[in-house]
Amino acid sequence: MKGERNAQVYQVGPYLFGTSSTIPHWKTEELIPSLKPFLLSLDTYKKKELKIAFSLAVQPESEIQEEDHAKYRSLVEFEWEGATCRISVIPDTDSYLITILAPNDPKEYTAYFFYGFTKGVLFLHETEADAFVLNNILMMIYAFNTACSDTILMHASVIKKDGKGYLFQGKSGTGKSTHSGLWLKHIPGCELLNDDNPVVHFNRETGEATVYGSPWSGKTPCYKQLKAPVGALVSLVQAKHNKIRKLDNVKGFVSIFSSVSTLMCHGESYQSILSTMLRLAELVPVYELENLPDDDAAKLCKSTVVCP
Repeated sequence: MKGERNAQVYQVGPYLFGTSSTIPHWKTEELIPSLKPFLLSLDTYKKKELKIAFSLAVQPESEIQEEDHAKYRSLVEFEWEGATCRISVIPDTDSYLITILAPNDPKEYTAYFFYGFTKGVLFLHETEADAFVLNNILMMIYAFNTACSDTILMHASVIKKDGKGYLFQGKSGTGKSTHSGLWLKHIPGCELLNDDNPVVHFNRETGEATVYGSPWSGKTPCYKQLKAPVGALVSLVQAKHNKIRKLDNVKGFVSIFSSVSTLMCHGESYQSILSTMLRLAELVPVYELENLPDDDAAKLCKSTVVCP
């Protein structure tokens, strides 16, 4: 980040990343307020022994050089929150082109990443869609760069209770946020840690898993620079009754796998994510909760997964 104008450094989970821009008075956290709790002061940054996982320069679209993207080999294309994202390989390099067609902008956004995904530049349109694109680019690149360091982003809602984090996962619409809300309402001493995309890190030296708050919490404004040891993972299934059971390692892995976004075509990251998920399934209790959206479901879950 040295020598770059308007540079900021953020800590999300156990890793740092930086943003910068030549745009006067630019501050990433003003465009994305959810980043403010994760912003580090210069003095704090200097004291950190953690390295920058990646850096992203933000530039106005007027500075981009027009070129034919068709010459790049498409690696993957996918839909994400109503946007179309394409990742392409720049031939004979370890660099990538990422284009995003946002829901409220008729023109594609362009980003280039070099040295894998460790250094990038994103060109903004200076429209309302800028915040959406920048936020999603940061989340995606964070996931890519930390995957090989025993870290994953999980699609889950997290409650902190008695010093531990309990992750509620499941398919979209299964009631993750609703179940967290039931804990908050009916079980004393609970706190919402994150409601959509917490960071989970496995420490090989201690054999412990830790869940962290993140700037990415879906529709719920819950952006906390907090962490907790993982107490349990709970897979939610809608049913006409309340029943909970502990899963074996294989079924636990399948449950975790369904809640983690993976870039299968990026072999190194994909293998690392699989390895991290396997460790979690072996060391962290994983449960399946067939449930109604009522207080009894929350109380049954709490009495089963929270150590007395």
